[in-house]
Amino acid sequence: MGKLSAVIGREFGERVRSRWFLLTTLFGPILFAALLIIPPWIASRTEATIDPTRLLFIDATGGRLGDAVAGDFAGGIQSSATPPAVSQTTPDSLDAATSRARARLLDGAISGFVVLDPATLSTGAARLVLRDGVPGAFTDRLSAALDRQIRRQRFAALGLSAEAADDVARVRVRVNTIRLDAEGREASARVNLLFGFGVAILLYIAIVLYGQIVLRSVTEEKQSRVSEVVLASVPARVLLAGKILGIGGVALVQLGLWTAAIITLLANRAALFAKFGIAAASVPLPSIDADSLVLLGAYFVMGYALYAALFAIVGSIATSEQEAQQAQTPVIMLLVASMALLQPALADPNGAIGWWLSLIPFSSPIMMPLRLGLTDVPTTEIVASIGVLGLTGVLALLAAGRVYRTALLMYGKRPSVREIFRWIRAAD
Repeated sequence: MGKLSAVIGREFGERVRSRWFLLTTLFGPILFAALLIIPPWIASRTEATIDPTRLLFIDATGGRLGDAVAGDFAGGIQSSATPPAVSQTTPDSLDAATSRARARLLDGAISGFVVLDPATLSTGAARLVLRDGVPGAFTDRLSAALDRQIRRQRFAALGLSAEAADDVARVRVRVNTIRLDAEGREASARVNLLFGFGVAILLYIAIVLYGQIVLRSVTEEKQSRVSEVVLASVPARVLLAGKILGIGGVALVQLGLWTAAIITLLANRAALFAKFGIAAASVPLPSIDADSLVLLGAYFVMGYALYAALFAIVGSIATSEQEAQQAQTPVIMLLVASMALLQPALADPNGAIGWWLSLIPFSSPIMMPLRLGLTDVPTTEIVASIGVLGLTGVLALLAAGRVYRTALLMYGKRPSVREIFRWIRAAD
């Protein structure tokens, strides 16, 4: 036990004290803060690149739909904003009016034009022509104004008064999906979806990142022949276990710091947005209890141990670092396959795909945390998933120890698959 502790302490301390650990630990929260703030900040500034007052509406509907949409787009009757210009035309003259507007747009006289043809009232289709890219908020605002005014005119045509038509046209359908947990507490299904997906991505990145560190560490020791000296005093299995546990401890520390920083940023996002002048809707944070945190930690630890053992096997049998990078492809593909199947699992977390991938040990470290964030998973499934993952991880560690013990002292010869299985079956 003392030798194992010494190896763990060396692997852990060597990496935690490195400059790269400090830089990557600081870079994670900084990157998340940038992704949280910069896109909405850019979007809030981008919306002003198209001047609404220099927009032209070409109306060939014959019902003065253009005037109504332009006024609504500017903010309605009570708004002091200048509405866009409107050009009334006939269906026969629509092509000529469009050509003139196109020439004015190319000359910079207008920022864009909207074509409302005779079919707009019946189909709702309109054309927006611009020279540059289209901000999403701009088109959403235009579409909403057009939708309201088309409904208003169609309701009025059915005999409703102008006031009643306005009331009906202002109705906007919004479906807020609420998820009830096992205790009956309400939570936003969309927030839980984003949370579950974010956890799955984070675990995927962490397992790949730290599994690669184990791979490189084993490969470097084999190439430098440091292991020949170390193995004289430390058994190979103890050395490999200490390496995996030490690097895993680094992963837990870094992930813990990242998680704390992300939660702090999300909890204070309103103040951050206000400081940068960004208007954003209030989005509740998902409620995570202690049991869920323990499960997430357990899946990461067991998933990391499983894949670290597989990466260690690859590093042990490779004769060079370049060969190790190529030989790790099957291990990486096991994780990539899990990520590729996230979409159907998101659509139906209790479906067959989500159920099977939660039991398969190579995908359960990614899939089960995703399902835990989306739905209430039966306890029997959680126990079965953890049992299969834990058993597979133990077997992978035992196999890695035997391969590591034999292959670490082999140089210049690539073992065959039959030899590798013979090493795994060999008794201690």
